[in-house]
Amino acid sequence: MRTPPPPSDITTIFPALRGYERTTTMLHPTPGDPGVRDSSIGGPLLWPADEPWPRHAYGSRSDRAPQTEPLPLVPGAQLWVRDLPDLPHPPGKDLLQVLWVPDDSVDCLYGSQQGDPVDEYFRVFWRDSADITDLLPNPPLPDPDTGVRDDGILVDDSYLPVPCTLDPEQVTEYPPAWILGEEFYDHVREQDERLGTWYQAVNTHADGCKVGGWPADSNIGGPYHGWFTCDCGTRMEALLTIASMEVRHTPATAPSSYRTPAEQPMGMGTALTEPTGLAVGDHTYLQIFYCPTSWDHPIRRYPM
Repeated sequence: MRTPPPPSDITTIFPALRGYERTTTMLHPTPGDPGVRDSSIGGPLLWPADEPWPRHAYGSRSDRAPQTEPLPLVPGAQLWVRDLPDLPHPPGKDLLQVLWVPDDSVDCLYGSQQGDPVDEYFRVFWRDSADITDLLPNPPLPDPDTGVRDDGILVDDSYLPVPCTLDPEQVTEYPPAWILGEEFYDHVREQDERLGTWYQAVNTHADGCKVGGWPADSNIGGPYHGWFTCDCGTRMEALLTIASMEVRHTPATAPSSYRTPAEQPMGMGTALTEPTGLAVGDHTYLQIFYCPTSWDHPIRRYPM
């Protein structure tokens, strides 16, 4: 899949955006059969045999049967630096692995850091793949067809991604309106009313799963933007966006959109609009941030 160019230069409508362009790599997930050495969403991980699989003692869902064994986390994403030119990464690391608890615990607001017990619902691992020689043979994963673990516990399939291969595409995008402040945000709303457009939803920023670039926005990001700051005082940057939908293509978004969505069938639940099967962040986004000052600082996640 390739994103068509915008029908016009957005900076002619909003000159304040000049200088705010960034590149991002859209992931374009497609249901498939990825391997342990592929970049994927929901696919198998290149996991060292001598490293325990991460688990959590409980999840937040009250309707799940009690369990006595810790709940294994599920693979959310595996991303290779070689495949994704916009993926920020620590020096000497070429592989990012993201895992989470397969229920709505992942939509709670917590900070996380590799090895930090504060966020046991969501884990991030950076690796040098050259250090991995022997692989864990049988990770404790739910059945892909039923969502049932080998101990009989049912997980929430809204947080259990369909294994997807990736077709990376680098594009240029501009930020959500709130990034530029309240005055610009109000100006955007006025222009949208006058032109019949929808900046925030079919936006100048790329929709769907992506790495780098600007953070996603579901029209609730503005009130949260003060939280996107590291404890060191540095503004955090977008590392990975996990989206519930790839393209929000509805009659309301075309044909007057700033960026014309890629052609695909209308409707919900198709392999094109919702390939991962995820419904994170109230069917919006799970946004992952990093601190550009130091990779030793916590990585944080926010439902958007």
